[in-house]
This record gives sequence, C-alpha cells and structure tokens, in this order.
Amino acid sequence: MSSSLSDDIKRWRSSSVEAYQAQLSCLERMRHEIMLLRTTVSSQETTIDSLTTEIERLRLSKGVCEREFREYRAQVRAMLSRLKSGSENLESAENQIMSFAMLESKDPDVNGHEVGNVVLRVGEEEFTTIEDDFRAAVCSTPSYRSIRITTVEKQNAKKSSTLRNIYKARCNALRDPNLRMTLYYCGGKGGTLHRILRDGFLAKDMVPGDFGVGLYFTQNPVRAMQYSEPGLLLQCEVGIGMAESVLKVDQTRNRPPVGYDSILTGERDVDHIGIYSHQRHNELQYLIFDSKQAIPSYLIYFNV
Repeated sequence: MSSSLSDDIKRWRSSSVEAYQAQLSCLERMRHEIMLLRTTVSSQETTIDSLTTEIERLRLSKGVCEREFREYRAQVRAMLSRLKSGSENLESAENQIMSFAMLESKDPDVNGHEVGNVVLRVGEEEFTTIEDDFRAAVCSTPSYRSIRITTVEKQNAKKSSTLRNIYKARCNALRDPNLRMTLYYCGGKGGTLHRILRDGFLAKDMVPGDFGVGLYFTQNPVRAMQYSEPGLLLQCEVGIGMAESVLKVDQTRNRPPVGYDSILTGERDVDHIGIYSHQRHNELQYLIFDSKQAIPSYLIYFNV
C-alpha cells in the first residue's frame, strides 16, 4: 500500500515539475516576444532619428558644396575678366585653376590610410546617449549608482562598414532578420575586448558555459561585468532571430535547437537539479553560436 502511494507521489511530482517547466517556458517566450517587439519599435525610432540626422547632414553638406562652387565660379570669372583686359597672362591663370581642382581631401579614409578606433568626446550627443542608457540599466543596483563612464571607443567608419556588411548578411539568413537587440557581452576577462572591437567576434571567442559553447550576452551591464575585463564593458548589436527558452543545462550544446537561431537562458549558476531559476528576469542571457551573428558597437570604460 505504502509502496503504491509512494509511486503515485513520485509520478505526481514528476508530472507537476514538467507542467511547471512548460508554463515557465511559455511565460518566458511571451516575455521574450514582448521584449523583442519593444526592441523593434525602439530600433525603428533609432533608424528614423538616424535618417533625420543624415538628411540634416546632407543638407548642410549640400550648402557647403554650393557655396564652394559659387566661390570657385566667381574666381574663374574674375580670372577670365583679367585675361580679357590683359592684366594676367594665360599660364598664370591655368596654374591657379589647376590649384583649385587638385585640392586633396583631408579624410584619412578617403586617401586609403587606416585610422584607429574613434574616441567619443565627453558631452557629445553619442557619448551622452550611451551614458544615459548605461546609468538607467544599472540604477536598480544600489552599489553601482555612483558608476561613471570615463571613455567610450568605437570602430572607425571604414572597419565598421566591413564588419556590418558581414553581420547584415548573417542576420538576413536568420528566421527573423529583424529581431536584433543591443546587449552587453558576457566575456573578455582574458583581455580580448580591444581586439574584438577592432576585428569583430571570431570563432575562438566562443566560451563554454552551463548552457553551451557560444557567445553570451545580457541586457544587464552589472551582470556582464562579472564576466568582463575589470573597468571595461563591450556593448554589441546581436542578431537574436528566433530564440528558444531553455531550462536545462547542457554544456556540450554548440548549436541552437532545430528551427531557432539562438537560445534564451537564465543565469549561468543553476540549482542542484540542473534547472535554472526565473526569479531574476534582469539576469536572463542570450546565447548565440555564430560569431558573425553579433557586432561590437562600443567599448565602455568606467569607474565604480
């Protein structure tokens, strides 16, 4: 009698755990979809702002070009007038015209020279936006409320364009190419962050973890600091695509589940039965298995 009751209790416990896991997985998937929708809306707003800024830049550039053209035309007309009056000879006029036409661009990228990473100036709009987002993300942790960003680096435009083309091509192959998120890289303790910012992620950057071998990312910078080089944090754009919520540990996993592009996990420290806890949602991590599926955006230097 007691043996039969014990077996019934075990079966009930097993079925209850499975039902609980299924409910958690469903809830996390719904939460993930909501989060991605918010990210998509935010990304669209960012794109609109970027296009508006680019239009304004082109408008100003057009004004500068028109002004330079008018000045050039006025100078040529003045020289022609002097030639007609005989106050200037033809050779002198030709030399002046050639000097106008052979002005070289001062942009090092235009002349084919490699330039280093760009350091953002404190107070400029891009720096302030990164700082505000960073502070908003860490404000929930009391011990980090006094954190201060000292420097922010990004790739030069030429290198960034090359890596972004590779990244876009990879994202276009995802099951949902539009699901991309701004996340912090959970790695870099080996002093690799400067190299990653310069060259992008490589296959050798894949790290082993409780949920598999790949690249781990999180929305929580405080959580990312635990895996990063002291005083440095790498902010990235990550192609999430279709993400599967994963509950159980599998350290040998090296690819996403069939039909998915990435996985959504809990914190890497799991409980004694190998199932992670969903108690702290801000410590969820995304795991990708292709280095081309992420691109570094900014290397953030900070003091706590």
